[in-house]
Amino acid sequence: FVLGIFAFSELKIGLVNPQKIVEKTKKGLVIKNKLEKLQNEKMQKAQTLQDAIKKLENDLRSPALNNDARQKKTIEMQEKQTALKRFVEDARKEFTLEYQKEMMALEKEIMPLIENLGKQKGLTLILDMTTSGIAYYDTAVDITDDVIKAVDAKFSK
Repeated sequence: FVLGIFAFSELKIGLVNPQKIVEKTKKGLVIKNKLEKLQNEKMQKAQTLQDAIKKLENDLRSPALNNDARQKKTIEMQEKQTALKRFVEDARKEFTLEYQKEMMALEKEIMPLIENLGKQKGLTLILDMTTSGIAYYDTAVDITDDVIKAVDAKFSK
């Protein structure tokens, strides 16, 4: 029991906030901008499809349409609605995959920097603040700002 307390007292813990790293580093901002651009492109295309559906809905309200033309427009509108649903699902999947790919690549690049900082500071353990369920911490153990500086220094070269 005494040895356990002694070993625990030697434990030096650091915390890092990955979300803050993405938001505050130049590399993270490049990724964020790339993802926002992809999202905006997908939203614009979805809006174009929605506009086409609205136009067809308005056309269908016209009393001048004969039954044949009304039926064709109804079928066309249903096809566009289906295309919109598929597009939204595909866009969501594509965005999620791109987000995961970018975050994994960033993590792979910054993990050696985090490990190096941990060694420099004599830390035994570094926890991810966003996933570890930490209710309280002393800000002195937060090394996020040091990681941000290291990431920017590495990728500014």
